[in-house]
Amino acid sequence: MALHRHRLFKPAVGAGIAVSCGLFLWGTPRGDAWVNASYDHLFRFCTRLLPRDVLLIQMDNRSYDVCRQSRNLPWNRERHAELLNRLADDGCRMVVLDVFLRAPGDPEKDAALAKALERQRSVVLMADFADSSVHHFNLPAPDVDTLAPSLPIEPFLSAAKTNWGIGRASQDKDYTVRRHWPFPAPEPSLPSLPWTAALAAGTKLSFQQQEQWLRYYSRDGAWDTISYCDALKQKTNYFHNKIVFIGNKPHSPIPTEAEEDKVCTPYTSWTGEAVGGVEILATEFLNLMNGDWLRRPVWWLEMMILIASGALLGGGLCCMRRRRACWLAAGAAVIAFLAAIKLTQSTNYWFPWLVVIGGQVPCALVWALAPVKVGSIEDATTVREVPGSPESKPAPAAITLDVPDAPDYEIFSPPFGEGSFGKVWVARTSIGEWVALKAVYQAKFGSNLKPYEREFNGLKRYMPISYKHPGLLRINFISRKKREGYFYYVMELGDALEPGWEQNPSAYKPRDLAKVLARAEGKRLPALECLRIGIILADALDFLHHQKLTHGDVKPQNIIFVNDQPKLADVGLVNELVDEDGQKRTVSGTPGYMRLGAPSGTPGADVYALGMVLYVMFMGMEPDFFPEITTALVEDASRPYFVHVNSIILRACHPEPSRSFGSASEMAAAMREAQSMIERESPVGVPFNNS
Repeated sequence: MALHRHRLFKPAVGAGIAVSCGLFLWGTPRGDAWVNASYDHLFRFCTRLLPRDVLLIQMDNRSYDVCRQSRNLPWNRERHAELLNRLADDGCRMVVLDVFLRAPGDPEKDAALAKALERQRSVVLMADFADSSVHHFNLPAPDVDTLAPSLPIEPFLSAAKTNWGIGRASQDKDYTVRRHWPFPAPEPSLPSLPWTAALAAGTKLSFQQQEQWLRYYSRDGAWDTISYCDALKQKTNYFHNKIVFIGNKPHSPIPTEAEEDKVCTPYTSWTGEAVGGVEILATEFLNLMNGDWLRRPVWWLEMMILIASGALLGGGLCCMRRRRACWLAAGAAVIAFLAAIKLTQSTNYWFPWLVVIGGQVPCALVWALAPVKVGSIEDATTVREVPGSPESKPAPAAITLDVPDAPDYEIFSPPFGEGSFGKVWVARTSIGEWVALKAVYQAKFGSNLKPYEREFNGLKRYMPISYKHPGLLRINFISRKKREGYFYYVMELGDALEPGWEQNPSAYKPRDLAKVLARAEGKRLPALECLRIGIILADALDFLHHQKLTHGDVKPQNIIFVNDQPKLADVGLVNELVDEDGQKRTVSGTPGYMRLGAPSGTPGADVYALGMVLYVMFMGMEPDFFPEITTALVEDASRPYFVHVNSIILRACHPEPSRSFGSASEMAAAMREAQSMIERESPVGVPFNNS
C-alpha cells in the first residue's frame, strides 16, 4: 500500500506541519515577534496589586515650566536639596535619585545637596558608563571587560555612602523593555540602580545566573505619582516611610519622537505612549523586592510542550469533521490563552503562547480543511492487461467495507435501504442526533466510473443549497472518496413508519410517499393532500432549477416526509441544468417517470416526473396506466375537484414538451389555483376530496 493512501497519512503530515511551525517560530529570529507579543499581551490581563509604598516624583513638563528649568541643562541642585530636606523631615524610608550628578556645579548649591543627601535614612544615586558612546537606555548584557562605571562625583558619592547603581534599561529591537538589566545576572562591579536599591532596602538577592523578565503590574504602575513642582506642597509626613524615586518624564509620550531617557513598554502597543526610564527602574525594584520577576521554563520543556501541542492539533483536527475541527481549533486557542494567563498570574513563569495560538493552531486547521486527495479514484483502481487490447483499462476496486468507516457516527445495522449503487443506515451523532448515512460504492458502477463521479459531484453541488428550501432533504456532511472505493454522506432522517423505533434502531423504516400510498385506501390520497404535496415539491424543484440544478429522479420512493413535510430525497442524480435541446444531458431517472423521446436532466423532465407522481397519488395507479382513470373515480370524472386536478396531470405529463408547463413555478401556480377553487367549492366544514 502506498504511504499516501494510509488513513493516518494526513494526520501524520498535519502533526509534522504544526510541530515544525511551532519550533520555527519559537527557535528562530523570524519568530521573535510572536514570542515578544506573547509576553506583551499577557499584561492586558495579568495585573497584580501591591501596597503603595513606592512614590514617583517626576520632573514633567509642568515642573520644568514652574521651576523655570531647561531640558537641555542640569536641574537646579538647590531645588534638589530643598526637596531632599523635605523628604528627610518626613522620615522618607529611601530615596532613589535617577539623576546623574556627573559634574561639579555651584559650590554652595553642591554642598547644600550633599548635606541633604546625608540626612536621608537611605539614598541610592545613579551612575553611568565611562564610555560615552554607549547610548542611554539601549544596552544588552554588559561586557565587564570593556565597560567601566562612571560614578557620581564627590561629595555626593560619600554622602550616599557609596550606594550607586547603573541607571540603564535593556531594550529589544522594537525599543520595548522586557528584561531586567543587566542579565542574566548583575555583576558586582556593575550593579543596576534597582539592584542596589533592593539590597539597601534589606532584600536578599542572588548573583546566580538567571534571566529575569519584568513583571509589569498595571498600565499605571504599582506606585503613586506626583509632579516635582507639587512635592513641597504636600502635607506634613506625606512622605513618611515611603520609597521615593526621583526622575525625568519625557517631553512627549509619542514613541516615535526621539528623546533621551524614553522607553516603550508592553502597554505602548495599545496606548501609543512611551514612559520615562524611572518607571522601568521602579518596576525592576519592585520585582526584586517582592521576588516576582518572571522567568521562562527551561528550553527543553518549552520544546516538549510545542511538540506535544503541535502533534495533538495537527493530528487531531485532521480526524474531525470540518465544523467540529473549526470549533475544536477555536477551543484549543482559548484554552491555550487561559492557561498562559493562569500560569503567569499563579506563578512567576510565562510561556510564548502565541506560538501555539497564532502559529500551530492556524497551520493545523488549514491542513485539516485542505482538500488533500488521499485514496482518489485512480488510487482505488488497479490496472489489468487485457490480451489483445491496445491499452489497459482500470478495473474497479473490490468493496472491502460493507459498513462505512465513519468515526463520528454510531451506525446501526442492517441498512434500512439499498439501491443500485449503495446502502443507507440509521446513524447517531456524538450528541445523540439521529441521521441517515448513505454509502455509495464504486464497484457497483462497473468499469464505467463516470456515474460514480457524477453522483459525488452532484452531492457536492447540492449540499450547500440543501439548507435553503424546506422541500429539500438536508445533507449535513459528505466524506471524501475512500481508498476502499466508496464515499458516504449524512442527511436528515425522515419520519419513521412506526413509532418507538428508537429503542430498536434496526427496526426503523422511513415514511416515504410510496409507503404512504401503499397503506392508503385505494392506494391514493385525497385531492387536497395531493395538491399540498405537489405544491411543496414543485416549489422545491423551482428552487433547484434557479440554482442551475435538476433533480433527475422524482418518484414516490424519493419523496421523504420529515415532520410530515414532503421533501425531495435521493439527490445523488442532481445534475447541472442542461438546455431543453439535450446538450450535456445524461440518461438518469426511472422508467415511467421519464417522458419518452425527451432529454433527461432538464427542468421539463422534472416537471413531467412530478406530474406523474401527482397522477400516482391521485389515481392510485402505476405510471404504466397513464392516462387511464381508476374505476373508483369514473363516477367523479365530471366533478370540479377531479377536473381541476386531472387537467394539471394531463398538462404536466403531455408527451409534447411544448404543451406542458413551462416551469415548475408555473405548475405550482396551477396547483395553488386548483387548491383554492376546490376549497371554495367544498361544502362548509366538509373538505371535498376523492376519499
